[in-house]
Amino acid sequence: MPVSETPEPTAEEVVKGLFEETGLRPSLIPVYTAAVLALRDREKAAELRAAGFTAAAAHLEPDPAAIAEAFGPEDH
Repeated sequence: MPVSETPEPTAEEVVKGLFEETGLRPSLIPVYTAAVLALRDREKAAELRAAGFTAAAAHLEPDPAAIAEAFGPEDH
């Protein structure tokens, strides 16, 4: 069976494509895509922490200060 020369799409490309298919306003696609990926990264980091890979999880989890700067305070 031949191996495909086409690289697999990145998670960002897949999520962006899904939002484009829904007809979401183009100006919102980047921020919605980033939000979905950030949530998924947090979930994966939690799984790594639970498995005992603390250093890896700390590296993968988004910095709360960076998220707060990008999206504003959590209580709004």
